Amino acid sequence: MNQFECPFSLHARKMPNGWALISQEKRWSYLECENFINGTVSILKKEGVKPGDPVALLPTKEFPTPLLFFALFRLGAIACPLNTYDPLETLSQKLDELHSSFLLHPDEIKIPKVKQITLPFSTFNQIGKIGEQTFLDKERLATYLYTSGTTSTPKIACHSLGNHYYSALGSNGYLKIEKNDRYHLSLPLYHIAGIALLFRTFLAGGSVALSNTVEGITHSSMVPTQLYRLLKEERPHSYKHLLIGGASIPPTLYDEGKKRGLNIHPTYGMTEMSSQITTHFEGPFSLGHPLPYREIKVSKEGEVWVRGKTLFQGYLQSDASLHLPLNSEGFFETKDLGKYSPKSGLQIFGRKDRLFISGGENIQPEEIEKLLINIDGIIRAKVVPNPDEEFGFRPIAYIESEESIQEERLKSYLSSFLPKFKIPTHFLPSLDRPYIHK
Repeated sequence: MNQFECPFSLHARKMPNGWALISQEKRWSYLECENFINGTVSILKKEGVKPGDPVALLPTKEFPTPLLFFALFRLGAIACPLNTYDPLETLSQKLDELHSSFLLHPDEIKIPKVKQITLPFSTFNQIGKIGEQTFLDKERLATYLYTSGTTSTPKIACHSLGNHYYSALGSNGYLKIEKNDRYHLSLPLYHIAGIALLFRTFLAGGSVALSNTVEGITHSSMVPTQLYRLLKEERPHSYKHLLIGGASIPPTLYDEGKKRGLNIHPTYGMTEMSSQITTHFEGPFSLGHPLPYREIKVSKEGEVWVRGKTLFQGYLQSDASLHLPLNSEGFFETKDLGKYSPKSGLQIFGRKDRLFISGGENIQPEEIEKLLINIDGIIRAKVVPNPDEEFGFRPIAYIESEESIQEERLKSYLSSFLPKFKIPTHFLPSLDRPYIHK
């Protein structure tokens, strides 16, 4: 069957008073959300959005962002969430790369002049009425997401509704979400992991908690940096499950969490596989085993290969076509190096390329180096990961320059092109000096 019922359509009929979204101040039932989605679809149609249109948005972790995604899915449009930490100066370029004619944004963000139609979130204030059952086509393209590839230029990964659906179905088969459970929206909605937790929760009929101050949170997805901060807080919690991914989790951090009574599940995933691939549930520390609808294989050279129903549709090309790079066996080559045993699970040892992860965010050194060597006087630049207790790694840059290094000037220049997490914490005058260890 190539369709599934939209979770808001389903739960608005079967449990209309069940909570779908919860903030510190307010709650929204599935019926209220269904009505809002129907009204939003009507407004989007009036504004000229058609099925198949890419629609960019600057997502928040507040109402109504999660519902805007499902309104776009309902309409058959493609949701294109943008990293809200990227400089606004890059917005016009990104909208062109996405082939988007529309931008949805929070009212408080002052959007620079762009040729696209811009719609503040307050535009969507029309409440529709619950109608007939609404089904979503699994084969329809649902999202375009920026992701760091193997080059200095970020790629745009394209997913279908089926990719998101099977990702959630496979996860929920093991990491149960009940109707009274509350999943904290702990990850940004411009990342695959944030979108994945929406699908998991809404398909199961649970509630998405829009703040960590909401009482009774039972589930959360975190990168190791967030787990590190949680353990530092030493506050009481009600978690049933904590999914930890986005970067390598140190076994010591895992052990500390387990000692504190947290039910931690290390996971291995990526944008191209719609978030989770393997997840650990019991036994000695590992990244666990493949979830349903996923398949992994480790090549003779030790590279992890993946495929399955959660495999994305391909990368968006400049002519709006899609390119899906698979090898002769139909696998996507991850460039992650590791080993897998049906008994002990998956272990990841490193990368074939230079990509590294800082606080759950991918950093491709070549992207930063390319910007640095465009500066007059800089001959060479090398960006490397420097160990950091909180973020895992932070970038630092070694510079060979004809002039003395003015660190603040370099940071100011880079901030016009890059989000803060990609800006090196230090700029050093030698390419050969050792890392700075804190």
